[in-house]
Amino acid sequence: MDELKNAFEDQPVNGEQATILIIDDKQANIFVLEKLLERPDRRFLSSENGNDGLKLALLHEPDLIILDVQMPEMDGFEVARILKSNKRTKDIPIIFASAERKEHHSVIKGFEEGAVDYLSKPLDPEVTRAKVSVQLKIQWQKKELIKKNISLEKAEARINQLNSELQRNLAQLETVNRELESFSYSVSHDLRAPLRIANGYSSILLEDYGEKFDADAKRMLGSLQGQVRKMNSLIDNLLEFSKLGRKELKKSEVDAETLVWNVLHDLRQADKRKAEIVSQPLPPMYADRELITQVWINLLSNALKYSSKKENAQIEIGSRHDGNEVVYYVSDNGSGFDMKYADQLFGVFQRLHKSDEFEGVGIGLSIVKRIVTKHGGRVWAEAAVDKGATFYFSLPTKNG
Repeated sequence: MDELKNAFEDQPVNGEQATILIIDDKQANIFVLEKLLERPDRRFLSSENGNDGLKLALLHEPDLIILDVQMPEMDGFEVARILKSNKRTKDIPIIFASAERKEHHSVIKGFEEGAVDYLSKPLDPEVTRAKVSVQLKIQWQKKELIKKNISLEKAEARINQLNSELQRNLAQLETVNRELESFSYSVSHDLRAPLRIANGYSSILLEDYGEKFDADAKRMLGSLQGQVRKMNSLIDNLLEFSKLGRKELKKSEVDAETLVWNVLHDLRQADKRKAEIVSQPLPPMYADRELITQVWINLLSNALKYSSKKENAQIEIGSRHDGNEVVYYVSDNGSGFDMKYADQLFGVFQRLHKSDEFEGVGIGLSIVKRIVTKHGGRVWAEAAVDKGATFYFSLPTKNG
């Protein structure tokens, strides 16, 4: 019997006490039950008649009710019927206690009125403890299940709310993208028109009236055409930068050495000083070929540009593995920069050199950062004034 009792021993949930309501018209019976079932994790309420018992059940909503069948004025069956008809008390388990063990119909009637178990008087202590423990354990499990269901409902409601917010944000994003595309079209067509006109008229002036202009006039017209070309270049870079956020990545394995060699072949055509270039073995890249090509173009063209004033311009290309990513780098011995300005390098229109020193509009490195970040990588630089610079970017490995 001890093994049976231990197997069904109820355990309090989160340190809470179980509340047991005993309704019996004899105080002695109530006292015996309380002493029999007494435990630190239980508290008892009691009533000697049905009416007061119903009031206590409504007020405290106990975890278990032990209800005597034979009581004056209102018997246990009527009390149970009222409890089961009330929304607040209908799920409270009821154990009937009765001395009418031989009356089979009384037991049956008790179950019909909603009882979950039956105790026969005089009470068997071990059986009584075991039955009460089982019912309390079931009741606590029900409560825990209700709490979990409520938590799940709240979580589901929160998920639905987040999904609604996400849908609204996606709709706003689509609107912004359409506006951006409209803006890009306007930039590409409307803003270029005045530039084409200015470039056309300046060319006509130089061709048809060049003989009548002195050197200063020709220089100013030439400068005007240079500014037009610079503005066109700026527009091209802005459009390229704006497209990056909307462009979907199409990743594949890219032969980094072949890609870099092709980029260098094209860039060396404009390299008047023919810098010495050393390329270390480069592992394949898992990236969008078109976008990652632009990264190499921007970094290598910068290296050639900023080392162009050195007598012995040198550029090194290499890589290293770093955990689940590969770090690639382009190093030069050019003009370099002060590291205290390094945080400005990758911002739009941020330049650390004057335009009369080196040409550029200050977007190239911004494009590099945006592309690398889109791939899940990082980009950074190390440099010293007049001692060159090294630009690094990392890409996750295919299985990284």
